[in-house]
Amino acid sequence: MKIDLSNEKLFDINEIELDKPVNFIFGKNGTGKSTITKLVKEQITDKDIRIYQGLKSVIANGRLNSVTLGEENVSAQRNIEKFESEIANFVEEKRGYEEIKQSLTLEKNSLNKELKAQENKINNFFSSSAREIKNNDLHIASTSYNQPTFKAEIKYAFRLSVDERNKCKEYLKIDEKNASLIKLPEINFLQIFEDTRDIFVKKVEEEIVVKRLDSDPKISFAQKGLELHERGDVCSFCGSNIPDETFAELETFFSASKIKEFEVAINDQIDRISEAQVLVEKVVIANEDFYSQFANEVGEIKKKWDNIKKEQVKFLLSLKEKMIEKSTKLFSTLTFEELKLPDSGKDIIERYNKIVEKNNAEDISRLKKFSKDLLRFDLIDAYVEKFDLATEKNKLKAIQDKLDESVRSSEANDCEILKIKQTISSIREKISKEVEKTKSEKKLATNINKKLELYVDFQLEHIEPDAGMHQGYYRIKSKSENIDVYRDIGTLSEGEKNIIGFLYFIEKLDEQIDNPLDKVIIFDDPMDSNDDMMQYIIITEIQELMKPIDKNKTNDKLVIMTHNSHFYINVKYNRLYEDGKDKNGGDRVGDKFIRLQKESSTTSIKVLESEGQDFGTSYELLWKELGFLYNNGKPDLMLNSIRRIIETFTKFNRIDNFYQGNREAQKLFNVNSHSIDDLQSELNGKGREQIIAMMKKCFKDVNLEKHFNSHWKAAKK
Repeated sequence: MKIDLSNEKLFDINEIELDKPVNFIFGKNGTGKSTITKLVKEQITDKDIRIYQGLKSVIANGRLNSVTLGEENVSAQRNIEKFESEIANFVEEKRGYEEIKQSLTLEKNSLNKELKAQENKINNFFSSSAREIKNNDLHIASTSYNQPTFKAEIKYAFRLSVDERNKCKEYLKIDEKNASLIKLPEINFLQIFEDTRDIFVKKVEEEIVVKRLDSDPKISFAQKGLELHERGDVCSFCGSNIPDETFAELETFFSASKIKEFEVAINDQIDRISEAQVLVEKVVIANEDFYSQFANEVGEIKKKWDNIKKEQVKFLLSLKEKMIEKSTKLFSTLTFEELKLPDSGKDIIERYNKIVEKNNAEDISRLKKFSKDLLRFDLIDAYVEKFDLATEKNKLKAIQDKLDESVRSSEANDCEILKIKQTISSIREKISKEVEKTKSEKKLATNINKKLELYVDFQLEHIEPDAGMHQGYYRIKSKSENIDVYRDIGTLSEGEKNIIGFLYFIEKLDEQIDNPLDKVIIFDDPMDSNDDMMQYIIITEIQELMKPIDKNKTNDKLVIMTHNSHFYINVKYNRLYEDGKDKNGGDRVGDKFIRLQKESSTTSIKVLESEGQDFGTSYELLWKELGFLYNNGKPDLMLNSIRRIIETFTKFNRIDNFYQGNREAQKLFNVNSHSIDDLQSELNGKGREQIIAMMKKCFKDVNLEKHFNSHWKAAKK
C-alpha cells in the first residue's frame, strides 16, 4: 500500500509504503501522522478504511449510534464455526496456490529478464553489424543503412568465393570504359602479290647496247659508279680518269625510257607495299579499354590478331624484298617463288567489334551496385555465421516458449485462486445468513461495560430506536442502585471520553455490514496524555486485533501511529522487525516500523530495519532523540533533550546534586529549555560538540562516565 506524498511539502520523500500487515509509525506531534491518515483515506479506494482519531471520529450529533453485533445462538454458532472451518481450509489451500503464484511470478520475472537480455543481445548484433557495414571502407551501403535494413537483407546472405570477392572489389574500382570499333583497311593481298610477281619476273630490253655491260651485276656496278662520280673525276675502282665519252655513253644507257619506266614501277610497288604495311600495323587491340568481364575474350582475340598481323607484315616484307631484289636485276629474267596469302583477319575483327559493342553497352553504375550488393550480402553472411544467429534465435525461442508456458501455468493457477475465492465468498454468504440469526445492537454496550466495569462509575445503555428511526443509540448511565442518572458525553473526562470512543471503535470493527472489502484499520494517536489509567485496555485491545492478522485469518491491515513513547514501547512488545518465528515457534510476517522526525520545517521518514535501530524505553527514546538532533546538526534543539535525560536519570536514581560544580551546564540545559513536552529551544551559541562535552563532564563528575558512553554510542547509530 503506497501513499503518494509528493504534494505534501512537509515530508522529505515522495511516498511512504505501508506494505506489511502490521505497521507502526512513531512521531512527535506535528510530524505529519494525521496528514498520512488523511492521505490514506483519500488515496486508498479498494479497501474499507477505518480510522480512529479519538471520540470525535466515532460520535455523530452528540450520540454513539447503535452498532449491530452478534450474540449467542448455539445452533447458528455451530454452523458458523463449521463454515469458518471450511473457509480456513480453503484459505490454506489458497495460500498454497498463492505460494505457487509467487514462485511463478518470480519465474516469469526471471524469464522476462532473460528474454529481454537475449533480445538485446540479438538487437545489439543487428545494430553493430549494420553500423560496421555502413562504415565499411568499400562504401558498400548507403549512409542511411540501419538495423531494420540489415535484418531485411539477412535472407539474401550468401558466401562469395575468394575470386568472386576480389572480382567484385575490382568492379568497384574501375571507371567507365569505352572501346573503339576497328575498321580493317581494304588491302587486296592477292592483287599486291600478283602485281609484285608480274614485276619480278619481267626484264628490261636494252635500247642502247654497251657490250661491256653484259650482266646485271655489271649494269648495277656501272649505274652505281655513274651516281658516285662527276665529270673529271678519277675512277674509284681503277684510278684512271673517266673520259667524258664514258659519262655520255652511260647516261644515255641508263636514261633509256624502258629502264626508267621499270624502275618507277618497282618503286611504286614498294611504296604500295609499305603503305599496306603501315595500315596493317596501325590496327591495334588494347585490353585496357575493356571491363574485366571481357578481358579474357579480348585477350584471346588480341593474341589471334597479333599473329595474323605478324603474318600479313611478313608477307608484305617478303614482297618488298622481291621488289628491292628486282631493282638490282632489271635486265634479268627471275623466277618468283610462290608465297602463301595471309589471313585477312576479317572474322576475328568482326568478333572483336561485337565485344566492343557489348563492352560499350555495359551499365557500369548497375554493375557497381550489383558488386556492392554481393559484397554486402557476403559480409552479412560472415557476421551471421560468426554470431551464430540461428542458435541465438533458437535460444530466444526457447526462452519465449518457457515464458509462454509459465504464463499459461500462472493463468491456470489464478483460475484456481479465483475459484477458491468464489467458494469462500459463497460460504461467507452462508455465514451471513447464520449471523442474521444472532444480530443484536445491545451487545456492543454489554461488551464495553464488561471491559470498563472495574475502572469507571458509569456504563453504556442501549436505547431502542423510536418509530421511523433506522437505528437506536447508546447513552451514559451512572451506576446507582436507587435511581437512573444519565450523563451527557460532554461531562466525561478526556480520558473517559477517549476510552469510550476507543472501545466503541473496536466493537464497531465487528459490525455486521455487507462490505466485502478488506479493512485498513488506522489508530492515529489512540492514547492522549490522560490515558495512563486505561493504557492497559487500549494496548490489550490493539494486540488482540493483531492476532488474527498474524495467523493469516484475515487480510486486514493495521496501522498504529503514536507520539507516546511508553505506549509505543508496550504495544510493540514481542513484535518482529523481519519475517521469522513468533514466541510460539510459528512462522510470522515481520512488521514495519517507521520513525517520523522533524527537522526544521521538514519531516524525515526513516524505516527501521532492526530492533537495534529502535528504542526500548522512554529513557532510551530520549537518547535516540538526542542522537538524531546531533547527527542532523541541531545544537539549539539538543538542550531540551539533554535536560529531560538528566531529569529522568536523576529522578530514577535519586541523585540530588548531579551538576555539582557544573553550574554553567546546569544553567545552559535548564534556562535554555522549556517544558518537558517542548522540543524547541533558544539559540545558545554553542556547537554540538561543546554541548555533548559539557553533558559528558556532568556524568563523569558523578562517576557515571561509563553510563554516558554506552548510551551515547547507541544513540548516534
